[in-house]
Amino acid sequence: MTMQIEISGVRYQNFIGASCDLRLDSLSSRFEFIASDKQYQKLPFSIGDSCVVIVDDEPVLTGFIEVISVDYSAEKHTIRVQGRDKTCDLLDSSLSNIDDLNGQELTLKAIIEKVIENIGADIIVVDEVNPKKFSSTEDIAAPEPGSNAFEFIQKYAKKRQVLLTSNADGNVVIASNSGITAAGRIQHIANADDNNVISSRFSYDITGRFNAYQISSSLNPVALNLAGDTSLESVVNQRNGISDNDIRAGRQKVIVSEIPFSNGACLDRAKWEANIRKARGLVYSAEVDGSRVGGNTGDLWQINRVYAVVDDFLGKQENMLCNSVTHSFSNQGTRTALSFVGKDAYTLLIEPDPVSAVAPNIDGLL
Repeated sequence: MTMQIEISGVRYQNFIGASCDLRLDSLSSRFEFIASDKQYQKLPFSIGDSCVVIVDDEPVLTGFIEVISVDYSAEKHTIRVQGRDKTCDLLDSSLSNIDDLNGQELTLKAIIEKVIENIGADIIVVDEVNPKKFSSTEDIAAPEPGSNAFEFIQKYAKKRQVLLTSNADGNVVIASNSGITAAGRIQHIANADDNNVISSRFSYDITGRFNAYQISSSLNPVALNLAGDTSLESVVNQRNGISDNDIRAGRQKVIVSEIPFSNGACLDRAKWEANIRKARGLVYSAEVDGSRVGGNTGDLWQINRVYAVVDDFLGKQENMLCNSVTHSFSNQGTRTALSFVGKDAYTLLIEPDPVSAVAPNIDGLL
């Protein structure tokens, strides 16, 4: 595997280390390149430069150099170059005045595009889900000046139970669980000759999960004016919830929404909250050689794809959704770190935990 950084059409390589972290459940991807310059030559690029990170001749990230740090002594001179993709501007920026959005404008894509226009970023919105429009009698998108750009749009993404992630071009992607099964297999079987796992880890953590989830909200009285007369009680008392029966009673999570939800929307939002927390608490991670499925022959490992996972040591034998991919190289060679969650993660399905998650097989570790 080779990792390069391209700036103004010129590709730079021969770094002593590099990494690029791509995630399904967070907006902005990150990268780092490390160089050792014994001749103390001037860097050929500068802070703020736009760049493309390339893995095995395929672009995986488009963004900016945000940090350059130098460590030096009589024996060595190490330079670190770090940055994020273009969507970082949404994470960091605050909003100025924006006219209220309603009616025909009120789709998630339109809301995000309006926010991007407000901060002046060069970002496109790719909608892979096409979630239903927001109701003109329930919703008015009206951010307060000074609101964080990402936090504002994230509220509406949660209401439609979708993820906001980014692609190789540095654009925002409205995504959900693709359900696409990809070629490729994570395998760690005792005495097998075709294992590809260098190391693996399984984590089952329920500290962030609850038995009862309840979403409480009020409808927007301004928007309801479009729907005619309505009672005050029907405006303020919007609530619904869901139970996660794998978690003991006595653990409850109540969320008071900052944007309007109807009772039906509260139920879907509660399901989404329960499933997000379940996905983040049950993670299988593995490190493999190279950057491609099958070593150097297949496609690059991809987020939002379902791969077969067989790990006898940790008691895993199931199809799982790839949640993150970290390409890297160092003096240990070229490797890819992968993390997986349940194949139905990031959906509205609330299913019992698999037996393998509750009682992993640790006999092979003793």
